[in-house]
Amino acid sequence: MKALMTGAASAALAVALTVSAGAASAQSYDRLVVLGDSLSDNGNLYGATQGAQPTSPPYWQGRFSDGRTFAEQLGFTTANFSGPVTGSINLAFGGARTDAQTMPPGMQVQLASYLQRGGRFGSGDLVSVLGGANNIFQGLPVAGASTNPTASIAAVSKSAANDVSGIVGSIAQAGAGTIVVTNLPRLSITPQFRGTAAAPLADYAVTQFNSALATNLASVAAANANTNIIQVDLLATGDALAANPEAFGIKNATGACFNGVTVCSNPNEYFYFDGVHPTTKGHSLMAAMVEDYIYYGTFGTRMAVLGETSWRHREDDLDEATRLLSTREGWGEGTRIAMSAFASSASVDARGVIGETDTEGYGVRLALETGNETWRFGLAGGLRQSELDAGVVKADIDNYSLDIYGAWRSDNVFINAAGGVATDDYDDVQRLTALAPLVHTSSARGQSYGARVQGGMWFESGSLSISPRAAVAWVNTNVDEFFEAGPVADYLYADRTLSAVTGEITVRVEHSTDRTQIFAEGGWRDVLSDSSDDARTRIYGNTAHVLGQQVDLPFGSQGLATVGLQTQLGERARVELAYRGRFGSDFSSHNGGIRLSYNF
Repeated sequence: MKALMTGAASAALAVALTVSAGAASAQSYDRLVVLGDSLSDNGNLYGATQGAQPTSPPYWQGRFSDGRTFAEQLGFTTANFSGPVTGSINLAFGGARTDAQTMPPGMQVQLASYLQRGGRFGSGDLVSVLGGANNIFQGLPVAGASTNPTASIAAVSKSAANDVSGIVGSIAQAGAGTIVVTNLPRLSITPQFRGTAAAPLADYAVTQFNSALATNLASVAAANANTNIIQVDLLATGDALAANPEAFGIKNATGACFNGVTVCSNPNEYFYFDGVHPTTKGHSLMAAMVEDYIYYGTFGTRMAVLGETSWRHREDDLDEATRLLSTREGWGEGTRIAMSAFASSASVDARGVIGETDTEGYGVRLALETGNETWRFGLAGGLRQSELDAGVVKADIDNYSLDIYGAWRSDNVFINAAGGVATDDYDDVQRLTALAPLVHTSSARGQSYGARVQGGMWFESGSLSISPRAAVAWVNTNVDEFFEAGPVADYLYADRTLSAVTGEITVRVEHSTDRTQIFAEGGWRDVLSDSSDDARTRIYGNTAHVLGQQVDLPFGSQGLATVGLQTQLGERARVELAYRGRFGSDFSSHNGGIRLSYNF
């Protein structure tokens, strides 16, 4: 009985989760097939023993816990072992070893029985494979009594790892699209082993199993390129939970709620229900954690907000450069210097797995301009600092820009152009994992380029000057490959380029007096082409594939509105106050500031 009870719970966590149907271009799975032991068992052993194991109550309806296991909290409705093989099915048995043991059916028997009954694997399947702890539990007494305990238990661990990798290989060859494989946790932190003489040898067995499994799976993955084999690091997860259990709502992470005689009154505050099996609360935490493994491709798209923010900032800088050369005011010989200070904000609605994104920032810009009545040229450098909040993703973004611009004017017709570059620093990037409040951190760098051409003409209508104009711009932002570190899973985000061409039509109206000018501008902008890369993510140091998902720029069609006031200060200086807004169906931004200029 004890061997069955201690089986699979310490063995593992393997998960299959489906993303909500509303999340476009997200990872999804057609069904779940589970092979394993008591951590996954949804009542199979209980049914096979006619209700004898585990005793229910105190165990809940044949589960090795006080409630549903993680596999039952994932959105799939799985049949039991003897159910139909065409839908989601749970083949796991409490106490199962990784081999061909007949009762409870070992994992090799579970797979063979499924295939013999007509079970098949397809590209949309998610298969959970976990096991190995029962082999170790049963091998520890023998190893402890031997003349070489470490060599004895190492052989047991490596044999179990070979079994698991062999099962994974068979499933991959049978056509499964995704296989989730878990390693084993640190057994010395479980109530059964904590503080015991057997704890060091048990942990040694785990390290041998985990090492052999990782090595074997690398070979299996190389031989089965069409199957995505995702390795879940339960050891790291267990350590993260044990380090700060209260942060996850656990008040007792060291004791067992059920001591073999009585059950505690507050199981939701315990991580372990018995010596090695989690409570249903513990199962829910593990299921939440593993989302970061199962949906790494989908969750990785959330980092798209970094490049999108820099892309918009580059567009703003080009707008400012050409705006300065398209006013009604005539040019004269000479040079002027100008300094601007501004504040900005932007909001993008939630889309798919990317949450609502808000950006607040400020910046300064210094420009030097020179020319005559027909030609005008300028050089401007700027710094913008922003705080980005996209729900589960937060970051500080610094953009350092340099733009060169020029214009030609003849009577009432003008053409201007600007081009520039920016370096983009993404600092203190934080991603809240599915296992809140666990946060992974990173930093990244990138570069943005762009060019803009605008042309228009002026008409006089009484005291007003009116100018219709059109512009086209190209902006290219590249976010360099960067690494996200965390205690559970490390992500690697591939280099990504965002590139798009926009076009716009606007009308500007000015009213001027001797020393003051009031202006307003309105129009429409749209994306003419978007050739941005997919957002590509992988789990670092894992056999999991690089997964790419399309993320369109969210700015699309938008209305443009600008209002401002400019006034002369003495003979050479002037000050301008201006606001510029952009308004789309899913996006809005606001930029306001002050500009001081001095003519030499």
